Amino acid sequence: MADSNNGPDRRGIIRASLGLGLASAALGLPLARPAAAQGACTEDTLDKIKRTGAFALGARQSTPPYGYLDAQNNWVGFATEIARAIHANLEKELKAAIELKYVPVTSQTRIPLLQNGTIDMEAGATVVTRSRAKVVDFAVPHFLTSTEVIVRADGPIKTLADLAGKRVGVPLGGLEEAMFRSLNQSGRLKPPVTTVAFPDHPQGFTALGTGTIDAYASDGPIMYGLKAKASDPAQWRVFDPGVNVFLQAFPIRPESSRFKTIADLTIVEACASGEWDRLYDKYFGPNGVAPFEKSTALAMLPLMNAWPAE
Repeated sequence: MADSNNGPDRRGIIRASLGLGLASAALGLPLARPAAAQGACTEDTLDKIKRTGAFALGARQSTPPYGYLDAQNNWVGFATEIARAIHANLEKELKAAIELKYVPVTSQTRIPLLQNGTIDMEAGATVVTRSRAKVVDFAVPHFLTSTEVIVRADGPIKTLADLAGKRVGVPLGGLEEAMFRSLNQSGRLKPPVTTVAFPDHPQGFTALGTGTIDAYASDGPIMYGLKAKASDPAQWRVFDPGVNVFLQAFPIRPESSRFKTIADLTIVEACASGEWDRLYDKYFGPNGVAPFEKSTALAMLPLMNAWPAE
């Protein structure tokens, strides 16, 4: 990540170990379900897919490199391709042709659409959080990154401290608004940051270009994707403020252990076979949509997810 003030190991081995510890927790033990769901007779997502003959995938239209529509209007992206592999394994398990229905989602709509049954899984850049784990389950984490910030390359904002008193755009429904609120309350940003929420990343980046906001913050690769797709990428700079590191995983409905097993093993197989690395090079490599150098923690994630066959 040439634009970052930090080296590729942005959090070091300690945070790498923390991230992988969280990954192990996410992989292993079932989480407590919300009270409303406990004791309820719910349909496993696999049974719903078999009954309807369709896999409703919540996909991103404008969140490169995770999920987006390309110039030919095809659904592509790192997360989208992993989700397509899950679809293929669903067909093998059910021994039937299953329609893959792409349903556009945003940071704001992904969880509600999952809860009301409109989608069966969301494939994007969703962070595993304790509050989300109370209402949804997660497949095996497939990525690890941190919040980064995009600003004008010739501007004065270069570090976290420089954001004090500025207007920072964030995605509506993401974790960034709460993150900046916590930084404000802790006194790390004085005067406090004013956050402005946008329904999607392109709108946030447009606001940055017009001067409505001073910076835009979200997941690191998304920031590099915005820069790469800009009319003049050299006008923009991405930096890591060094405030967090987090896991990303596909949200699924609770009480769907059979579906979760298929999703989990698809991701594990991608890590074990080298497919994860191929997709990383395709979307995050030097010639990818959003060139993004692996941190130590991220490089360890697919190794830990490559479970033994026996």
